[in-house]
Amino acid sequence: MDREDIYRRLVETAERYGAGNPQQLKLLRSELERSHPDEVLAGVLLVFSRSVPTEGNYQKQELAGRMLERLKPSASFDLAQALRDVLPAYNPSIEQVPEYLAGRCGKEAVIAELLRFESEQRDSRASASAKTMRWWLGHQSSD
Repeated sequence: MDREDIYRRLVETAERYGAGNPQQLKLLRSELERSHPDEVLAGVLLVFSRSVPTEGNYQKQELAGRMLERLKPSASFDLAQALRDVLPAYNPSIEQVPEYLAGRCGKEAVIAELLRFESEQRDSRASASAKTMRWWLGHQSSD
C-alpha cells in the first residue's frame, strides 16, 4: 500500500470501527507491516495533516497514533516539516505522536523544534498543540 491507501484505510477503519477494536487493530497492523516504512509514516501523518480542527477527529488520530506506537516505522523524514504538517489539527490527547518523534529523533531535538515552532507561530491553536506535545515529553516551561 502507498501513503494514500494507508491514509484511506486508517480513516475508513476509524470511521467504521473506532480506534479500539482489537480485531481491526490486528488486521490493520498486519496490512501495514507489509508496506514500506516511509509510506506507512507518510500515510499515518496524512491523518493528522488532513484533519480539520473543528471536526471530531479523535478516533482517526487515535488509530493513527496507535499504529505509530505499534509499528514504529523506521522511516526517513524531516522533523520540522512533520511538525508543521501535524500541529495545526493535532488532537492533544494523542500522546503517541510526540513519543514516536522523540524515539526517532531524540527528545531534546523534538522539544527544540517545538519551541522554535512556537516562537514563529501566529496560529494560537497550532502553538497550543506544540505546548501540549512538549508536555507529553515532560518539558514544561514557565509561559
